[in-house]
Amino acid sequence: MVYELADNGVPFDKLYPALIECFGVIICGYVAGRLGIVSEQQTSGLATFVGTFSLPSLIFLSLATLDLSSVCWYFLLSVFISKAIVFVSVLLITLLVTRPVDPGRSGLYAIFCTQSNDFAIGYPIVMTVYGKNHPFVSYLYLIAPVSLVMLNPIGFILMEIGKRKGMTTSKLQLLLSTVTSIITNPVVLMTALGIIGNFIFSHKVPVALSSLLSAFGSAFTATALFLLGLRMVGNVRNFRGEALLVPAFLIAVKELVLPLVLREITSLVLHTTTINSTAITEMSTYGFLYGTFPAAPGVFVYATSYALDVELIASAMVACTFISAPLMFISAKMVSVSHLSPEDFIPTLHKFEVDLSIAAGVACIILLVVYIIKRNMWSLPQKITMCLIISQLVSCVGVLIGTIGAGYTDYIQFFFVNMGDFSSRIWTACLAICLALIESRNFATVYHLFSIFCIVAWCMPLLFIAAILLTGQVHQSSLNSKYSLTFGNVEAGINIFILLACLIVSVIYMVLQQRYKKRYARYLVYSREANASNEVMQSSEDIANRDDEPVLPKTEPSVGNNNEDTQPVHHLALVLLLVCSIFVDLSLFIWCVVEDITGVYVELAFLDVSLKRGQSLIVLFIFGLDIISLMQPLIKGIIETFSQGEPIVLPRVEELPSETQHLCYQFNTYHIQPCQAQIVRRRRLKLWEFVPCFTGEELVSWLLSQGLVKDREEGIIYGSHLLSGRTIRHVNNTQFFTDDPALFTFNN
Repeated sequence: MVYELADNGVPFDKLYPALIECFGVIICGYVAGRLGIVSEQQTSGLATFVGTFSLPSLIFLSLATLDLSSVCWYFLLSVFISKAIVFVSVLLITLLVTRPVDPGRSGLYAIFCTQSNDFAIGYPIVMTVYGKNHPFVSYLYLIAPVSLVMLNPIGFILMEIGKRKGMTTSKLQLLLSTVTSIITNPVVLMTALGIIGNFIFSHKVPVALSSLLSAFGSAFTATALFLLGLRMVGNVRNFRGEALLVPAFLIAVKELVLPLVLREITSLVLHTTTINSTAITEMSTYGFLYGTFPAAPGVFVYATSYALDVELIASAMVACTFISAPLMFISAKMVSVSHLSPEDFIPTLHKFEVDLSIAAGVACIILLVVYIIKRNMWSLPQKITMCLIISQLVSCVGVLIGTIGAGYTDYIQFFFVNMGDFSSRIWTACLAICLALIESRNFATVYHLFSIFCIVAWCMPLLFIAAILLTGQVHQSSLNSKYSLTFGNVEAGINIFILLACLIVSVIYMVLQQRYKKRYARYLVYSREANASNEVMQSSEDIANRDDEPVLPKTEPSVGNNNEDTQPVHHLALVLLLVCSIFVDLSLFIWCVVEDITGVYVELAFLDVSLKRGQSLIVLFIFGLDIISLMQPLIKGIIETFSQGEPIVLPRVEELPSETQHLCYQFNTYHIQPCQAQIVRRRRLKLWEFVPCFTGEELVSWLLSQGLVKDREEGIIYGSHLLSGRTIRHVNNTQFFTDDPALFTFNN
């Protein structure tokens, strides 16, 4: 069974209109919803038309006219296995990470990572790439039930369990509600009816029925895309810091892991059959393209129905849709290249790697200078990050040595490149272990392990390189698909072993790190509850205990202890990106051992080089603010030199009148927390510094709103008491309290 592409290549003049059609209509729908041109009630009616009439008609007509004898059922099996692997993996990881265990959230995340937008976005792309009459277009209607019938019910059951936790609900009722929702799903129902109709009509639907269904089906594409844009209105949220990690993880699994798993599993399954190699290549490539389709909007509906992470899923769905655009475009273009000679892309890939290595080498030097000057290397995660940067610098030097062209440089290049690559992968696993142990508060073990990390990360690569040189067979005359594989399968096998081991260790310890973090967060909650009563009793003694306090409070806000990791989110994001790089590199090595080169392989090769050689650029992007902070003392000195104002002198604590002490005690006991919650916000101070503070006007207005003062003049007196009692202070300690935009902050 051999399937030929509709054209010998997919020209850009076909792909551009297809993508512009999809995302142009989506944007139009978003604008229409944003401007209120289409109301929520009209959106609901449009959704009913698409989901109940248009899409089911299109599915029935396509399946009823499909020649089922041409369908490769092994391909559908491979899609099911691939999605099941990703589904179960996300399910287990979420169950292990979340504390307390939340089966509903794990089921929702698993559905997000496996249910693609097959029809609204996938259908026009596949039809453009393969042609309207190609069998792969009809495969979309057979693939959809894989998620809807086989995997999603598992997620629904878990979400129902999470929803009904603590409720007395019978298992039979839970099972019946799940089965009912599956049977009444229009997509599932029309898929079954379409296959039945195929046998009844012998894939030739009567003209009258065909015309009716075609009328509904022809309205699907534009309407579905417009509806997708409408549903994006109000679903874009700004996530910062650690809140970005979950959407980033879900999008990475959906857009990177799922396509690679689909391609690998499809290739492995089909190689066990009698299908010829050409069809295997085309189907595995089609599987990769299918995997790049974004998450389906239905996941947002599930999240809303069960009230689970609605804002997170909505934002992740929107981001996933637009991130998928370049991936689908490149993948669709590469689908047309079924076979490729190494000579066609290796020179370009090598030039790209050299250029990237130059930029990465400069980034390595900048980062090392910053770390040495700031002495951040004494923080353990920063030590490991610095070792990772050194490894990257070694590999970049190796790539640049290869440009010399002399014969004796081949082995030198091989040593430097592999030494840097092996050690950087091992340091990634070490960083994941370090973060997990720090989160578990096991500091002593971490410091004892660092010497072991150094031995493993620097000595093990030497042993692996020696093993390759002693046992490998040189293939210098042939251009291998992975052109750095000078020693053939021996080198590939060792690379696969290192990458797989580092990937497993990194993922396991990332999961443990999140579990330790959740556990420590619960401990802090219990600790605060236990100490709540003691804080009230001790607050009366705070003023009396200030006798030894210096006259001027310290100017700089506390930045915490630098003995441990002060940037845990940054390091966790770095590990996540490096794990993605390891996964791509592992997939590429497996591919080059068992497969021929295709267009999608070239796409992955460039992605692999970008992630592997660009690791130092990733570190620079994540920790780039350290460079700005390096210049902070110099800029600060200049500004303070030319700034006006002398530090104010406050009366000593023991000299404060009783009225001031009583007023400060009352404010600290009953009013400080609601006041902080309502008026304190982070503001820019001296160009680079953000300080939680408030203006004098805001404090006086708040005092008036709470009835603590009668007018603004009395508010100024009240604020002056708080300043004298060290409850508040001017951000620079150069001004007494005033009812104006001057900035003040709380001393606690």
